[in-house]
Parts: sequence; structure tokens; C-alpha cells
Amino acid sequence: MKIRITERQYSKLIEQDLDLFDDVCGEEIDYVNFGYYINMVFINLPGGHPDDREMLFSRIKSSNCDIVLHNVITDEKFTLNPDDIKITNTAYKKLYINKSVYNEKIYPNLPPIEQFVEYISSTPIKEALKRAFRENWVEKNGTHVAGVVGILPIKKNNPNKWSIVNFFNTKTSIKDRITLFLVRDYKNGKFIPDNNIMESVINWMTDLFQDINSSDMRDLVEIQEKSIMTNYKQEFIEVNRIQKLYHPNESIEISGFGTIKDIVLGIDATIGGVTYQIKPLSMVNVKDDSIFVNIGFSNANDYRDKPIDRIAFANNRELYVFNNNGELIGKTYKFNKSDLITPQ
Repeated sequence: MKIRITERQYSKLIEQDLDLFDDVCGEEIDYVNFGYYINMVFINLPGGHPDDREMLFSRIKSSNCDIVLHNVITDEKFTLNPDDIKITNTAYKKLYINKSVYNEKIYPNLPPIEQFVEYISSTPIKEALKRAFRENWVEKNGTHVAGVVGILPIKKNNPNKWSIVNFFNTKTSIKDRITLFLVRDYKNGKFIPDNNIMESVINWMTDLFQDINSSDMRDLVEIQEKSIMTNYKQEFIEVNRIQKLYHPNESIEISGFGTIKDIVLGIDATIGGVTYQIKPLSMVNVKDDSIFVNIGFSNANDYRDKPIDRIAFANNRELYVFNNNGELIGKTYKFNKSDLITPQ
């Protein structure tokens, strides 16, 4: 069956098609911040599933127009070509651009606050936490490092009531989010530094942390809480795997939040009297008499001067345990084959 339409109706259909095309063209993508890894700069979106990011990437690649990145916190916008945007082959399907594209099209247009951002680091953050929560700040003792207790505790049934805010100075994504808040407040005039830039940033962070019910603090706590509980649950799983394979029926002691054992000595757990540091496993390569273990985006530290007997690397499929003799090269640990420990 054929349907006849008038010339006017045909023109109207063409206009609608053009409207639909215009809606796709020049898509604006909301993002939270950028993440940096070697020559890749990740575009961190507010949320969503990997499938959603893959669908978004498909739309970007099918577009013939520039793509606008819109920062939902600072309201900054950057224009990119669809070919500038790429996606990882990992299960997370993260969008990213090459560092060269970032340096050419984004970095020159960032607000000139680099001199402030360097103070969003470990020591200034800890000082701001101490000032913000003076009544809940406890100095270092025989078992725990100095920190905040009683406010926003990680585990409410933990007698120590170690606060989730104590991790703000160690997590990169928290520092990145604080940086975005600083950029925003600098642009809208709420952050006005004086000649002592470090003190200005610390005072600004103190005000930020004090209002635990603000949307900014809820944002930070949500990021940190998700990370801590995910890592804690995974660490507990790995400790039990290690015990079953390497120390059957031996006792397990988890070092715990805020302990000197964990934070200063690097001991995640003690199993049957053997001390362990536990790391996520990304990739393993064997070359000649060496084994190279990469930990992906996790924090890397050299533990050879710590009282750690063994380092365990684990993912959902594999578990490798080594004597603590690994040389750290970037995010990769290099061991001799003789350091690999087989299960009992």
C-alpha cells in the first residue's frame, strides 16, 4: 500500500529530520573532573554504567560536529572533535583523551589557579581536618595515628569510631574533587587568597570540612565511603583466600582503620604470625628470571623497609604471593622468581 503526502507535508518531515540531526550534533557531555594516567586523561562522568558510557561513545563517534565537555561543578566548557575522544578496552569502559589533546585544547583554558592547587595535598588537608574537628581530633598514641574520631565514623560499631574523613588526604579522587570545589569558589569569588597562599587554602578547606551536612561534604563522603567499603570487603575476601591456601586453620588479625600497623608500617593483616600487604592485581608478566606484577591505578609504595613478610596480589581469578623483596618501578613490582611462594 502506498501513502500519498502533499509537498507541504513532505517539507514538514524534512524539517523534523533536520531538527533531530541538530539535536545529536554538537552533543554536550556533563563531566565531573579529569583523571590523569601516563599519556591518558580520563573524562570522569557523574555516574552511570559502563554500557551507558559505551552507548555515549557510539553517539560521539557517529556525530559530525564538535563535542562540548561541560564541568558540572565549575561550569567550564571545552570543545573537542569527536575523534579526540576514545574509550578504554577494559570492563569499566572509561572515556579518555590523549595527553597531547588535553595540553592543546584544555590545559591552556583552565583558570590560573595552579599556585593554589599544589596545597591540596596530604599535609595541608590533615591540618585543615585538625582545625575543622578540633574537639574530635586525637593525637597519635600507642596503637593509632593522629586523626578524627566520632565524626562520620566508618563503622558505627567500632569502639575506635575512626572517621571516614581521615582518608581525605590519601585518595586521589577526593583531592581532585576538592580541587574542583576550589576552582568553583575561586571563580565565583568565595575563595579570595591573601599573600600566604597555603594558609588561605587550609582555611578554605577547614570551612569546607566543618559543614558536614553540605552538598560538597556529602559528595566527598560518598566517594570515600564507597572506596573504603569496596576495598575493605575485598581485602577481607583476599585475607581469607590467603589463609586457606597458605595458612590453613591459622589465626587472622586485620590491622584495622587508623592503626599504626596499617598506615605507618603497611601491614594489612597478620596471618599465622606472618605479616601481609595486599594489593590488587592488574597484570603479570614473566621475563627470564623476573616476574613483573602491575597493580593498575592503585597506590604503589616500596615496602622493602617495612616489617612486612609478604606481598599478595589478587583479583577475582588469580592470587600471587611473594616475599617482600620486590623492586618498585612505577606501578609495577619486579620480583625474582625465587620470591614467588606456592600454597601449602
